[in-house]
Amino acid sequence: MYKKGDKVIILDYNGKPLVPQVVAEVEEVYGADRVRLLLPDGACCLEFVDHFEKIDEETYDKYLHAAHEREKPLPVDLQIDIRKFAAKHHKRRKDEILKKFDQDKRYVSTINAYTGRVMMYGKENINEKFLWEYKEALYGIVETRTFFHDLDDSIPIPDLT
Repeated sequence: MYKKGDKVIILDYNGKPLVPQVVAEVEEVYGADRVRLLLPDGACCLEFVDHFEKIDEETYDKYLHAAHEREKPLPVDLQIDIRKFAAKHHKRRKDEILKKFDQDKRYVSTINAYTGRVMMYGKENINEKFLWEYKEALYGIVETRTFFHDLDDSIPIPDLT
C-alpha cells in the first residue's frame, strides 16, 4: 500500500522502468489500486498502482536530477520576465499577472503530461479523470494566452480546433 509522499518510478507495459526514467511522488491515495501522482514538472495524474513501483529517496533524486539535465524549454511554455512585463502594464495589478502566469504554467504542464501519457500508454488507455483535466487545461491555456495577448500582441493565442 502506498502513502502520501512515497517516491515512485513509472513502469512501461513490461513492468520495467521507462527509458529515460520518469519519477513521481504520491500526492494522494484513493484506494488500494489508485493514487494521484505529482510529476516533477508540477503535473498531476490519477494512476493505477501497477504502472509504477516505489523507489528510495537517493534513486529518486538521481533520476530527478537526470531529468532536469535533459529538460529543454518547451515550445508552448510562456517565456516572459514577469517583473519587466508587469512594469510595462501599469493598469493590471502585478498579482493578477502572476496568477495568470502560474495558471498558464500549470495548464502547459498538464498538456505536456497528457502528451507523454498518450505516447506511453496510447490514447485509448487514458483514464477519464486525466482526460477531463487535459480538456480543462486546453480551455484554460486559451484563456490565459488571451489575457497575455491583450497585453502583448506578440504572444499568440493557441488554435485548438
